[in-house]
Amino acid sequence: MRWFRGHMGLSSSFIFFLLFFWIHPVLPAEKSPYKIGVNLELTGPWAEVCKTLKMAMLMEVERINAMGGVDGRPLRLVIEDNGFDLGRAAANMTKFARDKEVLAVVGPFEDNFQATTRAIAEREHITNIIVCPSNPMVRALKQRWSFNIAQSDIVVSQKLVDLCLARGYKKVLVFAGNWPLAQSLANYFKRFGQQRGIKVIVSKETYKPTDIDMTPQLIKLKPVIEAQKVDAFYACTGGPPGPIICKNLRTLGIKIPILGTHAFGFGFIIKLGGVAMEGVEFVAGKPVVPYQLDEDDPVRPIIIGFDKRMKARYGVGADQISGHGYDIVWLLYDALKRCRGRVTRAKLRDALEDTKGFKGCTGVYNYSPADHDGLSKRDLVFIRVEGQKFVRVKLPGFE
Repeated sequence: MRWFRGHMGLSSSFIFFLLFFWIHPVLPAEKSPYKIGVNLELTGPWAEVCKTLKMAMLMEVERINAMGGVDGRPLRLVIEDNGFDLGRAAANMTKFARDKEVLAVVGPFEDNFQATTRAIAEREHITNIIVCPSNPMVRALKQRWSFNIAQSDIVVSQKLVDLCLARGYKKVLVFAGNWPLAQSLANYFKRFGQQRGIKVIVSKETYKPTDIDMTPQLIKLKPVIEAQKVDAFYACTGGPPGPIICKNLRTLGIKIPILGTHAFGFGFIIKLGGVAMEGVEFVAGKPVVPYQLDEDDPVRPIIIGFDKRMKARYGVGADQISGHGYDIVWLLYDALKRCRGRVTRAKLRDALEDTKGFKGCTGVYNYSPADHDGLSKRDLVFIRVEGQKFVRVKLPGFE
């Protein structure tokens, strides 16, 4: 009887044990995330642009994680504000590089900061995703660990020259900012324009990205515009200075056509410039006009899907910068999926470099050991501001 009671006790305990773990199963520990550092100017003159980029990236990361992550491992963005300060940008980059769990770093946005962060990336052997089209002199260094998302200054300038030729502009006055990106765009536009018979006048007048009124410089340029009989005015800039220049020009009664850079393809540009933006033309990435792309364009359905998600989540559609956010996240996802075995920084870098035919928002990416730019002139479209909206312009023979 004692033996029976003892075994009954053991059996009851065993049955209780089975029932407990059947009702409360032991779940496997969550796999550790793949961490991506984000080093952006979330305060300062580029704050609006960088916040849009951040919003797009967070939305797409959440989407990936809801789909199961990367082979069961979630993506995680580790975000730091560099405050539009070179020292903080470098410190953030070093911090991420020394954290062995961080596989890659996105940013900074400001062109002036990128030479420093690229150098840190090379030294520490960590992938640096470059958002803004950086100075070609820096790109020409062919650094192994840096990859560009946006089109280079070279292809942007070539496409803008195409726009000028299609419009019949013979003389163009360039008013460029005093930072490397703007100066690079101005110089390349002059080189390619003159090669194709356009007289390009690059003004000695310039401005800073933080300037809020360019009227004094434009007053000095007004006689040049009249004396030279300039056909178009190229506001070679990005961010808030673009719409400010347009406003200042129109206030001074200067009515010639205005050209902008691809950085005019941000939603806030029209809001800042208002009616002064009417008629401004530029070249930009395809996310600026998702529903106006050709039906057979391979990236059209991708951009439209992304545009719908942006509107549902944030109440704003896709634009140039949010499209870069999509491309960054999904390029990294695609590269991580192609890594074999345990993912390391080196494997991720190699996989990213081996990207072929990746359809993003901004275009079709093809990287190689000799080319970390990824995109070409074919991935740009002509844009005109009409009725406070971005409108695609088709120019036969120059598409």
